[in-house]
Amino acid sequence: MANTATATNKAKNGMGSSSTRSASPRATNGKHAKKHPAKHKTARSGVLASTRHDPLKEAYQALSEGRLNQAEQSYLAVLAQHPHEKDALLGLAVIAQRKMQAQRATDLYQQVLREDLGNVTAAAGLVSLSVQADPVAAESQLKQLLDLKPNAPEFHHALGNVLARQLRWGEAQQAFFRAYSLSPGNALYAYNLAVALEHLHQPTAALPYYEKALLLARPSDPTLDRGAIEHRIQELNKAESR
Repeated sequence: MANTATATNKAKNGMGSSSTRSASPRATNGKHAKKHPAKHKTARSGVLASTRHDPLKEAYQALSEGRLNQAEQSYLAVLAQHPHEKDALLGLAVIAQRKMQAQRATDLYQQVLREDLGNVTAAAGLVSLSVQADPVAAESQLKQLLDLKPNAPEFHHALGNVLARQLRWGEAQQAFFRAYSLSPGNALYAYNLAVALEHLHQPTAALPYYEKALLLARPSDPTLDRGAIEHRIQELNKAESR
């Protein structure tokens, strides 16, 4: 049985609680797992889509492929020209999480929230940093955030990771399902929903979500291990054929 994945750790095979990669945060996903915090937008904050050399786009591409140092340099180049560019700040926060630099990630998320109090990605990322130290407090914070923004898939996914860490798989499955329902193009959400269903002894229900995760995951996505997903699909298909 597989472990849940987040935006900051690779998905592995084997029994256990969630990582929180949280997101994942890949959640980090923060927005990075397909909803990456550093999602490129065609024209904003003075970063023109028409320019041939686009550090923000290059940073997003590098981050999505796990080239953290290169992504960091590109995001810093953006901030040198546009100090308040939220996508760059969020991208750096995700990188800091993946490098286990919790305080730096916290500072960056807080910087975004000071300028944009309702930023869903920053709020979810900030809560994810507190999960290991105090999962009960993190759960409470996420439920408060969901009261304010019930249709934010990032919050539902982050809550699922918190619940999975406590082995509360029934509740985690509901949270992951809600996240996936709100963002059906997100490979990480589909994968973690499949994992939760397996922990609830529902392999038949889990199989199509593993298949969706594999279909949606990009080959370069560092948050999900395509080989591990393929292996799990093969194992479940074998079990069903017996």
